[in-house]
Amino acid sequence: MADIYTHKDLARLCGVSETTIKSYRRKFPGFIPVLTKGKPIRFRAEAGDVCLKIRDCFAKGMSVGETRKVLKENFKEELSARRSGSRKAPAASAASAEGFSQEYLEKFFETTGQMMHGMAGLATAQARAEQRLRKVESALKRLLEAEAANREILAALLEERSGEVSAESFSPQPEPEHKVRARKIVNVHGPEGGVESYALEEEEPRPVPHAPPPDEFLNTPIVIRNDRGEFLGVPGRLPLAGFLEILVREAEEGGSSLSNWSRLDDAWVYTIDSPGRETHALHFIATTTPRGNQVALLDRLDVNGRRTSPGFLQEFFRQVKDKAQ
Repeated sequence: MADIYTHKDLARLCGVSETTIKSYRRKFPGFIPVLTKGKPIRFRAEAGDVCLKIRDCFAKGMSVGETRKVLKENFKEELSARRSGSRKAPAASAASAEGFSQEYLEKFFETTGQMMHGMAGLATAQARAEQRLRKVESALKRLLEAEAANREILAALLEERSGEVSAESFSPQPEPEHKVRARKIVNVHGPEGGVESYALEEEEPRPVPHAPPPDEFLNTPIVIRNDRGEFLGVPGRLPLAGFLEILVREAEEGGSSLSNWSRLDDAWVYTIDSPGRETHALHFIATTTPRGNQVALLDRLDVNGRRTSPGFLQEFFRQVKDKAQ
């Protein structure tokens, strides 16, 4: 090892920069003995061992105080150099080892601290944003699952409803009044004084032949009204034309048949006449349900010219409905 060192020599020996060697001198002035104070400053041989020890202590993460203690255990401290270094400390503090002013360094560290604080705040905000995002994603997932469940329930309800007879409730309406035949008793006096009485009756109105109803009416869903005043339809909203098609098909399977349309007051009357069998006259009325749906109401059924009961009419409708499914 050389007998004397410059800052450059010590830096080369320790593998650090000259600035670092100068910082060693400021921190531990009494342990790095100066040989000459001219330019360049020269140090005694033991300065190399001191700088190597300082480098090793700092490499281990030791503080200045801990490093000073190690140096005291291994090297002699020159108190005069330490006091001299203390007196020069204010002047040295005016400039950093790299030529920057103390004010600049303080500003730099202050800015660095603010940046570190800002980065910490940013990390906290990011963590909170991620937490809120996870909550939103979780809520959205639950919403989608609920929507899917609702769609399944709705599909099941629609499927169930399509297999049942649709019923629409409304305020019970009185059954239409049956027209009563007017009877008038006429007494006829004979030439021999005898009296004969005759009852004159007004015939019930008869349907008038008519062209088929418009397609709009034929395409209207067919319904019937039950004892509770409810409209009952056919699953799939079977139109009147489809209902009649089933009746005609059944009649033709039993032999030849004739069918025709007529009008009786506000009703459309469809008559199916099968020779040798019963004649059916079905009375349909255009009406509106309480929900505002336009329907064709099977209001009456005459068999061989006689009006049937509401129970018979409902059973007839049920049998035709079953054949439509």
